[in-house]
Amino acid sequence: MQELRGKVAVVTGSGSGLGRGMAERFAREGMTVVVADRRLDAAQETVGLVESAGGAALAAEVDVTDRAAVVALADRVDAELGGAHVLVNNAGVISYSPLLEDEEQGWRWIVDVNLFGVVHGIQAFLPRMLERGEEGHVVNVASMAGVVGGGGVRANRITVGDGKAEFGAMYGYMATKTAIVGLTESLAGDLSGTPIGLSVLCPSHHDATHIFENSRVHRPESAGGPMSDAEYQAVDGNTNAKRKETFGQTRLDRTPEECAARVVRAIREGHFYVFTHPETRVAIEHRFSNLLAGFDDATDFAG
Repeated sequence: MQELRGKVAVVTGSGSGLGRGMAERFAREGMTVVVADRRLDAAQETVGLVESAGGAALAAEVDVTDRAAVVALADRVDAELGGAHVLVNNAGVISYSPLLEDEEQGWRWIVDVNLFGVVHGIQAFLPRMLERGEEGHVVNVASMAGVVGGGGVRANRITVGDGKAEFGAMYGYMATKTAIVGLTESLAGDLSGTPIGLSVLCPSHHDATHIFENSRVHRPESAGGPMSDAEYQAVDGNTNAKRKETFGQTRLDRTPEECAARVVRAIREGHFYVFTHPETRVAIEHRFSNLLAGFDDATDFAG
């Protein structure tokens, strides 16, 4: 999809962070941007930034966990703007989701937002995009968390010993972002040959995304309400240390604006996988070395 000017982009979760960066970049490309966010005030703030820069945007209060609300957004975009050409399923949260505790609320919330938010966006918008038969593009936002795999495995062997296990609380985030990658990979085969392009965005760390802070403060009562200090420490306390352990000291903190530029390039050039931090390649190579070692073990099987 080469020409973006005059087209319509819908970006969920664009009241801040990477979503806001993409909304602003799409507007600079001459697109009309629908800024969809659960927090209307945040969406309106993004619209103000777009309009002050000479762009066109409208704010929409949408909870992506509510399928009917996402369908209503698609109806509104059709009625007011003639339909979406670019859909970015970006809305995402981080929640307390331990695996060895009887915890369910945080798990339900992160699955509803991160995974079903993408499913609802595709179900509401993609059939309409296909029916119109015009060029379009869908971007599903996953994460490096969706492709790096687990730590502690070398040559298809987990390290065992007499040490003490250390459990975190990021299981829900890892699980949902991995699911988004798999869903998008499956969708790629079905869209092949249509006018609709497809990308899965796997960002690493960016400045000022506020996903940790927003998730802590705005977690709804149905999911346990705002995170306690202990919960927040569990999901964020050792994040930077884990990143350094996985990627080393060379990983750079990049801006949402640069991420948005990478997305625009991917739409124009038809990239499927969109990575933002080339230096994190080492983690992917490590994961696939383990997968290939697993096949070596399968080949060596003698019964």
